[in-house]
Amino acid sequence: MSFERRHVSSASDGLLAFLKGRVGRGLLVTFVTFFLGYTIAARWLFPSADDPTDRDFTGVPSLIGLSAGEAEIILGDIDLFVKTRGELNHPEIAAGAVVAQSPLAGQVARSGDTVYVALSAGVESRLVPDLVGLAGDEAATLLRRLGFDVDVVRSTASARAGVIETRPAAGTRITLPGSVEVVVAQGAAIVTVPDLRGRHVDDVEAVLEGAGLRMGAVRYQVDAPEGPGRVVSQSPAPRGSLRGDGFVSIVVAGAPPDSVNADLTDDTDPPRRDSTDVNRPVPGGR
Repeated sequence: MSFERRHVSSASDGLLAFLKGRVGRGLLVTFVTFFLGYTIAARWLFPSADDPTDRDFTGVPSLIGLSAGEAEIILGDIDLFVKTRGELNHPEIAAGAVVAQSPLAGQVARSGDTVYVALSAGVESRLVPDLVGLAGDEAATLLRRLGFDVDVVRSTASARAGVIETRPAAGTRITLPGSVEVVVAQGAAIVTVPDLRGRHVDDVEAVLEGAGLRMGAVRYQVDAPEGPGRVVSQSPAPRGSLRGDGFVSIVVAGAPPDSVNADLTDDTDPPRRDSTDVNRPVPGGR
């Protein structure tokens, strides 16, 4: 055997020994894996223009603004299907037209795939709620949460504070974004409640009117130590705060007027001794 043959044989034996080793096996596996990955990528992810499998893919057209029927026809011509997935409000696209799609226009899909679309529900609208009686800030907060723009207008048309009307009126449907005008009454001024205790019931109404208040409920207490017709207590209490045109209730010493009248006209029936709500003063002197 010549020296050259022996040299080649030794080199081959060395290469085989190297491939059988741990490092050699790792390099071999890495090379095989790289070759397979490259082949798959070149075949499927980046097909050549002459590759017949390129016909299995098609570009997805834009369907925005089309009706569901029109979208179905266009996709059917390129062997794709359409399926509706919900509705979305849109300020410009008419109700029933496509407002979103997946895959997006320009992306590719395989023949037989489904394109999902969402249809427009049209412009969003809501009813104006009934806010009369609420405080102005409460009404404004509620309207803003519903998506309305709010314009608060102050008014002196009512003695009671709070919302007295909305423009447009409650129950009106408004397209969003829309504006609601809330008319809020300032209410009467806060006044100090006068001290009515010890006064005769005949004088109470005039005192209250002078303070900008009105007479409320009148009750009678037959066992009160004060003289008949005198105010025993009141609500709200003296020097309390009350909005103008509010009511003040009082408790008056003595029997109710009806009890006194019954005692004078019917000797067989004893006078009633219970407390009663009436709006007429006790007859008799001060």
